[in-house]
Amino acid sequence: MGLKRLVVIALLGLAGSVLLVPGATAGNFDEQRMGCTGEDPGICPTGTTGQAYTLPIELLGDEDEGCAVYTVSGGLPPGLSVDSDGARISGTPTQAGTFDFYLVVTYNRQTSCPFKNPSDDRFRISINEGLAKLTIGPESTTPATTGAPYSLQLTASVDGDKTWTISSGTLPPGLSINGTTGLISGTPTASGQFNFQVLAKMNADTRSDTKVLGIVVRDQLAVLGSDPFTTARRAIGEVSVPFDATLTATGGNGTYAWSLTSGEIPPGLEIVDGVISGTPTTAGLYAFTATVTDTEGRVASYPAHIVIARKLAVSTLLLRRARQGFYYQAKLNTVGGVLPRTWRIVRGPLPRGIRFDRSAGLLFGIPTRPGRFRVTFEATDALGVKAKKTLSVFVVAKPKPK
Repeated sequence: MGLKRLVVIALLGLAGSVLLVPGATAGNFDEQRMGCTGEDPGICPTGTTGQAYTLPIELLGDEDEGCAVYTVSGGLPPGLSVDSDGARISGTPTQAGTFDFYLVVTYNRQTSCPFKNPSDDRFRISINEGLAKLTIGPESTTPATTGAPYSLQLTASVDGDKTWTISSGTLPPGLSINGTTGLISGTPTASGQFNFQVLAKMNADTRSDTKVLGIVVRDQLAVLGSDPFTTARRAIGEVSVPFDATLTATGGNGTYAWSLTSGEIPPGLEIVDGVISGTPTTAGLYAFTATVTDTEGRVASYPAHIVIARKLAVSTLLLRRARQGFYYQAKLNTVGGVLPRTWRIVRGPLPRGIRFDRSAGLLFGIPTRPGRFRVTFEATDALGVKAKKTLSVFVVAKPKPK
């Protein structure tokens, strides 16, 4: 075996104390049975990074191995260690190189184990550089949207030509994988959850790897406007009349966030969570764009117009006089309000012979009796706003014959 280095070996005593041994004797290891050649050092089988390695630990003769405790002095190849049962050195080397170390054997100080001196032997293990492990990714995917272009670049930890395939499951309809580059791309045509397994193989050797992935496809985000918005995205309101309209988001995913991205809504109104409400204070035409964004970053816009009319009022101040026995016609007029408008008489009789067209606000006929007739008229517009005005209808008596 040759001269051994001086070592200090810790032995556990029966009471758990530490026994310091000043040196170790010539080794009791059986290099041949371990698969190693030569002595000081024993040259052991070569390993390769990334590949499992095992070196059995054997003693000479009929040593009571059940009483033996093995430790290592010096550096084992990174990734290797003595197994907990002490029967072997094993693991997966992570670093190439040549590594010298001492295997040290001590013996339990138990009544069933004979007393023996510790010993050590020098060994050497060479680790060759192996092929790097192929690992493909990514670990997760981003959601897709129907009708929108989508791409997902698969990745690999090792350079070099590869062949990419879908080994199980299915891609979303409309997507496909490039067998050379590993790019999944296309335009999804159906929403849903699609799970699949990707297989990558190196073209120059046998390395391969698989990865289970899933792509969720959402429906496109869209905005719909409720009444009073028309299909032309136009709504009509009136000053001092409460206004309420709801913009509804469909598709996408998660929580919707709303904002006004251009233009303005009528003074007195506000938009909160897609609901436009309030009481407009100023007539005019207001153009704006409301935008909604979902949790995954999809965006949809709703360009629209709101027309705010002046508050309805009866603008006729006087009615022209009528003449008994002659045809008479007069029209009532309004300002503001929202068409169509209807009329009614809420107080006072009309002169005999005069009729009132409620849809047109028109007085017509041939009065048969002179006099002054006070009449209260009421106009109602499409939003239910009412306006009243009391007017007098004067009927001048027919001239007496001379």
